[in-house]
Amino acid sequence: MEKGGIFLIKVTYGDLGTLYFSTIKDFQLDEVYDYIKKNERIQEALVLWTCNRFEIYFYPGDRETVEFIEDYVNSKSLKHSVAHGLDAIKHLFLVVAGLDSMVIGENEILGQVKEAWEISKQKGFSGTNLNELVKKSLEVGRKARRENGNGNGQRVRSVAGEALDEIGIMPGQKVLVVGAGDLGTQVSSFLSRRGIHFSVSNRSAERAREISKAFGATIEDFDKKKWKSYDVIVTATKSSDVILQRKDVLHSNVKTILDLGAPPNVSTEMPSSVKLVNMESLSKKLTAKRDKKNDYATKSLKTVNQEFDKFSQKLMNVDREELLKMIFEYSNRVIEEEMKYFERKAYGTDKTGQIRKGLESARNKLLGFVINGIKNAKDIRSSETVTNMEMILNENFSRYETKKVKKITRD
Repeated sequence: MEKGGIFLIKVTYGDLGTLYFSTIKDFQLDEVYDYIKKNERIQEALVLWTCNRFEIYFYPGDRETVEFIEDYVNSKSLKHSVAHGLDAIKHLFLVVAGLDSMVIGENEILGQVKEAWEISKQKGFSGTNLNELVKKSLEVGRKARRENGNGNGQRVRSVAGEALDEIGIMPGQKVLVVGAGDLGTQVSSFLSRRGIHFSVSNRSAERAREISKAFGATIEDFDKKKWKSYDVIVTATKSSDVILQRKDVLHSNVKTILDLGAPPNVSTEMPSSVKLVNMESLSKKLTAKRDKKNDYATKSLKTVNQEFDKFSQKLMNVDREELLKMIFEYSNRVIEEEMKYFERKAYGTDKTGQIRKGLESARNKLLGFVINGIKNAKDIRSSETVTNMEMILNENFSRYETKKVKKITRD
């Protein structure tokens, strides 16, 4: 495995604050993958886009590929950050464990990462490095929840659950869920468990029927005129367009709108009689709650650190072996190349043997400090130096192969 080459470029709500919701909306998954395809050097990529983060994991990571991805992100966002190697790996572990979410320990992120992984596969960008990384991160996320969440009596919350608590649906109110995808299904599940009867409206009638069958919901036409009869509307679609305007709720029964879309599904210009809760307003409150220490966060951070240490040590051992093997293989080729020169000079067997020993001794002395540094380094992968070293070695290996081809051709 070559984990050192993995880079992460991310934009989060923490980077931009409320500006996140006005900048991140320009991102579209197909557009991002189409852009990545333009760079033939990028072999693997995974795009994770949730209500409060936009992250691109990619391999290989070096100055060229990083700058290429940064050019795209800079055209869409005001700020971003970069993580390399083990730093990128640990970040994903924290994300999947729910420790980098608006709601600490929320469960949605597990499904969101799996969905992002599936899309990466469909786009032809899932490879050995990312596959093993995502698989391990999901194992860590499940372990953190199993050992520190419900298993210990700690109620692990979700963004959808917190959002429904925020709007406070009153008994007898008519509730409509717009959207029957993953998020709409999750909202429907929460409403059903709370004993709240609701209706579901979706462009695809088939998906609406699935929700109806699973949770006993009533199906409503995808007609905004009919939505006016509801007291509470929850929008949970992936639409990049605003689907509910001020005019759509004027002279209606609508009292509360919960917009879970990112980008927003609902215009912020609503009548004063309508309470609007969207991801921007919700994230401010949830972030404040997140900053308070809780039992799950403390225990799960320990779980993540333990799993990360074991995983990174395994990678480090493999990486050390591969890098040292590459260095010795290259140095041996250099020695063999020099020996051919001395053999052509018709030195005796004894002298050529001494010359070989001399070259090997010089090699060991020159490379000794490099080898010891690699063997003793706690983390050889959080620096671009190692990546550049590997690139130089690979380039030199390629030159030797080219020489071989030319020699065979001449012969």
